[in-house]
Amino acid sequence: MIKRIRILFCLFLSFGIIISTQTDQQRILQNDLLPLSSALMLTNGLTLSFEIQGTDIIMMIDSTQKQGWIGVGFGSTMSNTDMVIFFASRNGQPAVLDTFSSGESTPTTDSQQDWALLGSQITSSSFKMKAKRALNTGDVSQDTVLQQGTSYGFCVAWASSTSFIQHNDYFSFQVQLNNNLGTIQATALNIGVGEDALNVHKVWLFYGWGIGADIAIFVGRYLKAWKHHILVHSILFFIINVSTIVLEAIVINGNNYKLDDVSNLDTGVKNHFIIGCVIMALIILQHIGGILLKVGIEGTNKHVNTIKQFHLASGIIIYALAKANILIGTDLNSSTSISYQYNQGIIIAVISIVFLFLCEIFSRFYKYKTSNQIFDTNKSFDINIVNENPDHQELLRMLNVEKREISQIIVALPNLKWVIYNQGVYDISDLVHPGGQFIIKEVVGKEIGRYMLGALPLEGYTFKPYTHSSSAINLLKKNKIGDLNYGESNMLILANQGESAQPETNKLRLFNNFKLIKKTQISESTSQFDFQANDLQVKNILQGVSWIGRHFIIKTQNSSKSRLYTQLNCMTDENVNLRQYIVNFVKNKLEKQNTGNIDVKTFNKYSQTLPFIIKKYNFSGALSKLIHEQNSQISYQIYGPLGNGLGFSQLTKNKKICIMSAGTGILPFLDLFDFLLKKQVQQTVPDHAKELDPFNINYNQYFEGCQFTVYAAFLQFDDFVGKEWIMYLNQLSKQAQNNLFKLVLKINNGQIPENVEKLQYQGYQELIMNEIKNDSYDKIYICGPPVMFNKTIEALQKNQVESSKIFIV
Repeated sequence: MIKRIRILFCLFLSFGIIISTQTDQQRILQNDLLPLSSALMLTNGLTLSFEIQGTDIIMMIDSTQKQGWIGVGFGSTMSNTDMVIFFASRNGQPAVLDTFSSGESTPTTDSQQDWALLGSQITSSSFKMKAKRALNTGDVSQDTVLQQGTSYGFCVAWASSTSFIQHNDYFSFQVQLNNNLGTIQATALNIGVGEDALNVHKVWLFYGWGIGADIAIFVGRYLKAWKHHILVHSILFFIINVSTIVLEAIVINGNNYKLDDVSNLDTGVKNHFIIGCVIMALIILQHIGGILLKVGIEGTNKHVNTIKQFHLASGIIIYALAKANILIGTDLNSSTSISYQYNQGIIIAVISIVFLFLCEIFSRFYKYKTSNQIFDTNKSFDINIVNENPDHQELLRMLNVEKREISQIIVALPNLKWVIYNQGVYDISDLVHPGGQFIIKEVVGKEIGRYMLGALPLEGYTFKPYTHSSSAINLLKKNKIGDLNYGESNMLILANQGESAQPETNKLRLFNNFKLIKKTQISESTSQFDFQANDLQVKNILQGVSWIGRHFIIKTQNSSKSRLYTQLNCMTDENVNLRQYIVNFVKNKLEKQNTGNIDVKTFNKYSQTLPFIIKKYNFSGALSKLIHEQNSQISYQIYGPLGNGLGFSQLTKNKKICIMSAGTGILPFLDLFDFLLKKQVQQTVPDHAKELDPFNINYNQYFEGCQFTVYAAFLQFDDFVGKEWIMYLNQLSKQAQNNLFKLVLKINNGQIPENVEKLQYQGYQELIMNEIKNDSYDKIYICGPPVMFNKTIEALQKNQVESSKIFIV
């Protein structure tokens, strides 16, 4: 019995020893930190050891610094990578976590945890943890299948914080899974973009698009008066855009591993990348458009305005996207030595945008100052300019001495591009027009005041009128050749300047203050306005024909708007009375009634009022509406006379001239018709030629052999200003059968007198296509609303009428 008890005690003791031994072995395995046969020295005191035991791989990560967690991934990057995270403390205990990283974001926890912790040693100054997993876990969607002897790229990241947040640093290495490698230095992999490249990307694009682009826009948009503004604008944007493409390409190429699945990128990174790609694509289109625009501006491309609109629209989009990307970029965290705060990006963007906004306001404000610039009370006629250029001297001689026609001058000086602005003559040969060089070609020899002030667009095009800035006017003035010499043909004279006064002692100003003293209704929408200046008189008798068709600019002191109105010498009270007296005299002679001699003693050579006929336009801000409604209640500023008129001279002979007008488009020709009437009257009653020319104008020496055909269209007959004496001119010319003057009328509402020819076509387009060819006329004058002259020009061009024969008034 005692023997059996002893045997049972020994068996129990042996079982206890076995259990105790197994428990001790299990504790040792749970804190296994024994060295492994292969170890890789990484960076920053990190060492990764590994050993393949059967179907398992055992790994141990060791850091000489305190860490909160260390992650190891079986891939060179975080894109679609199997990862294991070693935590110093997770729920109060050391732990390993099997995860999978899709991209540059926090890895997700695997549904199947395949790592087992073998041991850990965490101190205040070190970190060591050991774990194992199967080489092939069977979880093929989230775990990499590892094989001995195969090379792998792997990445390591860590953070001092125990929270699983953005890592402090990130490195990639190369490893071959072999046992017994000993301790070796790991081979680092250059993955992604280097810090230096990222720094350049940050700094250059931050300031390039934050400030540089605004400077380039400022130069291109607001320094148009500078000769080299397009060149500098192009160079600046070429540098910014090319560097943007290069730097973005470097970053994209370095991070192409991230772009396999853009949806896995962080929202900020993804937006930054997408906007950057859009900007690169638009930049390429923008430069193609810029090249086309440059070619168009320097060439004769009439579609340059469309290209300009595309260039402007795409530029605005690029600018807005670039500013947005600056804000996004400054908000991104990246491992570079240079960092910007989000508010810095906002400050840079806001300052630059506000700067350009103020520039735009400033430029628009000074557009309205343009009209004020030309009213310079310190300037006068007959300004002497020393000009040694032989072409310039020849041009001024032809204009002022020979009084040649514009078309003749253009033929004589084909290489000189020149214009008339107000009373000045300007060389525009070297100017580059922002709207295209075809504009320079179109305006050669023209008076361009109507374009500069935005009163009318360039005829034959769909452009809107454009009020040119003071900078543009100043640029034009730098190229001044000289002035038109009006001499005796100037309609204005100083009140205290008698016949013997010396003009140089008391020069006439270009700009004068007037008041409105009389308004005479002509039709429902049109009135004659007589203006008076205390220190000026108006000449009723003008020598020659070069003055015919000149104009004045009228504005008010309290309005920035100014408009061009035709000089009407024939409508002064004295000339109206003289014309009626002459017409009555001729009628009586033709009817063989007794008439006395013409007595000019009572005819005053000077008038106290300057007449204009103005049609009222009832849209907001219209100057004509202001004149009609406020008339004598405000002060007026009148500048002129200006321009070269209709371009007639003593050399205008043997020409077939066509005039097409609509509505008040008849007004620029009234002085011409008055002149032709007096010429026709002298031919009709030659015995009284001297009596009918009391001031020795000698009408017969002008327009010798010329034939004038006038097509005039009106809504109603009452709109026909001067109809009585113009139709009488037509009647006298018919009776004389000299073809001096022929009138063809079109009245929409009303009857045409029987003795006047009616237009047999619906409009001028149909007339031109059927009757007017290139050899039909030597000159064709057009004046009317923009729609009318645009359609008329289009029809003339279709009929291949030379542009040199077409004159827009």
